[in-house]
Amino acid sequence: MPSATQQDCFLEAVANTKHAMYRVALIMLRKPMDAQDAVSDALEATWRRIEKIRDLKALPSYLMRSTINASHKVLRQRKRETTHHDLSLVLPPTQEEVPVWMYLGHLKEIYRLPLLLRFSEGYSAQQIAGILGLPRGTVTSRITRGLKMLKQQIEMEEKGRG
Repeated sequence: MPSATQQDCFLEAVANTKHAMYRVALIMLRKPMDAQDAVSDALEATWRRIEKIRDLKALPSYLMRSTINASHKVLRQRKRETTHHDLSLVLPPTQEEVPVWMYLGHLKEIYRLPLLLRFSEGYSAQQIAGILGLPRGTVTSRITRGLKMLKQQIEMEEKGRG
């Protein structure tokens, strides 16, 4: 049974990160119901392991990592269920002005997650490295490459309209 301190830290971490967890899951899964399920699974998994977490200050990062893991689990289940997946059915139709975050869906996950965590959720490169279990330099280079890819996508679309 978790102590009162562990319970309080868990509730505070959930209150502070629940929206970020949902946004990350939604970007990864592109379906609101699946994103809600992934967040719920992440919360449950973290709660079950709360007594094994040594540094309670790391709970927000732990929750984010659990969300990413739960989202990967959903994606693996989908892959088994469906062999062909057409993104045009999931993504909304292209409009005159496409928000930048819509372009993230076209990037590989190794670039999409660091960009999302950095610019949408405000995590530092060091925090992202901890969440994703990567060296800080790798995170920094993936952010840089991902930004270049986003720029290329936007420029190609601008040329297509012009």
